[in-house]
Amino acid sequence: MPDLQEIFSRALLEAAGGLGSDAVPDLAVEPSALSEVGDYSSALAFRMAGVLKRPPREIAREIARRLGEQPPAHCREITVSGAGYINFRIDFGSLTPAVIGQALSLGAVISPDPTAGAKVIVEHTATNPNKAAHVGHLRNACIGDTVARLLRARGHQVEVQNYIDDTGVQVADVLVGIRHLGLSARDGETFDRFCSRAYVEVCRRYEAEPELVQLRAQTLRQIEDREGEVAVAAKELASKIVDAHLQTMARAGVGYDLLTWESDIIELGFLGHALDWMQEAGVIRQPAEGPFRGCWVLPHDDTSEEQELAQGEAKVLVKSDGVATYTGKDVAYHLWKFGVLGLDFAYRLWSPQGPATTTADPELAQLAPDRFGRAARVVNVIDQRQAAPQVVVKEALRRLGFETQSAALYHLAYEVVALSPSAATALGVDTTEGKARYALSGRQGIDVGADDLLDEAERQVQSKARDRTVAARLAASAVRYYLLRFGLNSIINFDFGEALRTSGDTGVYLQYAHARACGILAKVDALPMPADVPQLSASEEVLVKLLERFPRVVAEAADGLSPSTLASYTFTLATSFNDFYEHSDRLYQLQDEALRGLRRSLVDATRATLARCLELLGLIPLGRI
Repeated sequence: MPDLQEIFSRALLEAAGGLGSDAVPDLAVEPSALSEVGDYSSALAFRMAGVLKRPPREIAREIARRLGEQPPAHCREITVSGAGYINFRIDFGSLTPAVIGQALSLGAVISPDPTAGAKVIVEHTATNPNKAAHVGHLRNACIGDTVARLLRARGHQVEVQNYIDDTGVQVADVLVGIRHLGLSARDGETFDRFCSRAYVEVCRRYEAEPELVQLRAQTLRQIEDREGEVAVAAKELASKIVDAHLQTMARAGVGYDLLTWESDIIELGFLGHALDWMQEAGVIRQPAEGPFRGCWVLPHDDTSEEQELAQGEAKVLVKSDGVATYTGKDVAYHLWKFGVLGLDFAYRLWSPQGPATTTADPELAQLAPDRFGRAARVVNVIDQRQAAPQVVVKEALRRLGFETQSAALYHLAYEVVALSPSAATALGVDTTEGKARYALSGRQGIDVGADDLLDEAERQVQSKARDRTVAARLAASAVRYYLLRFGLNSIINFDFGEALRTSGDTGVYLQYAHARACGILAKVDALPMPADVPQLSASEEVLVKLLERFPRVVAEAADGLSPSTLASYTFTLATSFNDFYEHSDRLYQLQDEALRGLRRSLVDATRATLARCLELLGLIPLGRI
């Protein structure tokens, strides 16, 4: 499997090795920024100049001379340019058949990771089960799902979990609305949308009638006690919402291996066991005075600089009224994730075609008790506002003696989705302040429903699709790609026009490129690659170079947990393929059989690679649109 960057770097370092300098990087060659000097270039001579006390150009010429004595595979020419850059030109005659063969033969593991094998748990979505999912939740799910796909493409065993916070205060809020305020669904209103509306109304009533807050505290206590009709009602409410969330996420191609329920963590004693453990180990304390009096807290550790807790304050795991915080439950959950808690759930199927789910009732168990958890590495996809609690969980594991597990716990943080001024105006938000963006707020009912967005996307692409199934897949492609193409550190300033656009850097554009490749292949009979590869055009050379880099891009995206890296590559590949199509004679018109064989093979390799890219991004490749 050719990897030009590695092949050229290895040859370069070997040639430079006899010059008496260790000042060389692992990868000494990068794609050239100036195509006129070469396809790949290296600034290695500049790094060696200070050590060897010689001019960079002199060192570069010596290295180039040594390389020329035994050129690396797929290298046609080695030159020196400027003050000392070493440049490589590709031998497309040998590279092209190898790249096409690679593209057409790649299996499920596209870029094997030598460290793969141990289980990785990816937790994502974790939408509170008290309302309909909105576009912010959808971004989380799309990031997590794509990261899981990328890790599998590197050969890792991946388990995807969705944490269901069914004992949290927001579930209690909706129960207050249903049980005490008499709120009910309107005609034709789905249950998750009704609960979203009920949540907004209850929060409004709290402000107008503060005495209702006592009902919330009472309801929350009854839920946490795990007994009585309130606890049963909370579980039923959350279960209905989870069903709705699973349907919403499935529309965007998102699935899960396991639903882990917070109520099961409490009911099975995970939380109490973890808290007892931390108390006995002196990891947590209960201050007798001050702002945290009566709470169980993880004190700030002045000796741990890299684990600085939020604002240098202690973190509360159990409040003074005895109610555990989300962070406290999360510590217990992560001890289980790594298989060091000493307790386990029972497991059953959520539905015949759905994921597995935890249960506190062993009589409901349908699956092996040791099937889930026991991870070597954990990736939590949670927005950056939750950074402090994630640090607390990591630090609690470390202080309990699980340093390896603490180091293997990774918070994949991302920025939030906000509303552009035009989107905010469309949702009825007051934009007279003239801000650049406006925050989503489930409490105030200011959001863009995930189902609403997908529904509108389907309406927008209906005229472009041959049937409703294709329209649904194009809509999911548009929305999902829009949420993935931004870097994790970028706030998405959500705009309806941008999210639903179908041309340019969009999921629909990628689907059209793949469909175009399928259409070309359908019109031309299969031909073998010619033994002697004809001279490639400029656009064909660009395609070959892009196809050669695909496994490396997958590795970079997976190792960096960066879906946008793959999204950017896929758009570049689609654009380059369309450029090749526009500037080449139509295949069925070519009389030269060797050239027709080359180009058909190149189209087939591009089709296969685009399909892999779409699958990794969570978009179902469409052969016809």
